[in-house]
Amino acid sequence: MILERKDWVLWAISSVVWRIPGRVPAKLAGFSHTEAGSAFDMLAAVEETPRREMRARYFRHALDEMKHAAMFRKRAMALARGRAKRTQAMLDDSSFISEHGINQADSLFKQLGELEFLAFVWIAERRGAQQFDVYADLLKHDDDTQEMFAEIADDERFHIAYSRSELDRYASDGQAKEVKNAVGRVKRRRWLQAWLRFSIVFGDFMSNIWLGLLYILVIGPS
Repeated sequence: MILERKDWVLWAISSVVWRIPGRVPAKLAGFSHTEAGSAFDMLAAVEETPRREMRARYFRHALDEMKHAAMFRKRAMALARGRAKRTQAMLDDSSFISEHGINQADSLFKQLGELEFLAFVWIAERRGAQQFDVYADLLKHDDDTQEMFAEIADDERFHIAYSRSELDRYASDGQAKEVKNAVGRVKRRRWLQAWLRFSIVFGDFMSNIWLGLLYILVIGPS
């Protein structure tokens, strides 16, 4: 597999993270929820798009995401072993989707409008396919998990193709600037969300360090 530079960074980080005991089923459980949330977004798009020709594509996309959610769920439980109860609890966490901002009061389609929604789909699915290629490579010793990621990545490539073709159609209809601006807004929003997630994780990490030092230096001696 030929990796881009940013994928080498993902590969390096994931090669460590995915070796943490219990991390693989936990990640797969999270992916299951994310794919389910994406299915809800696509079903909303089916109802809200004014374009009849897009309904079939959005509906197929929703069915793919539902299938992926079930695949991740099944594989998470298969790999859980001694952590089956914990993994099951994560999979049954009904608040996960809303807490992660996946399914809000207004659908993603309604929040963004169709052009920016397609830009979001194109960027998110392209990155998802790249990530799943990396994960499949890291888990090549596990044939079942590798095949699962490969199948899902194939579906993601269809999602990339149709969303890109629709963006190109908008551009050819004289809205090239609007397409560029929509893609830029989505990219900036994703970078901001990534920074916020990092800030939360880093904040928790530093809090644990300071609390540990406080206990060792102040509370412990007393």
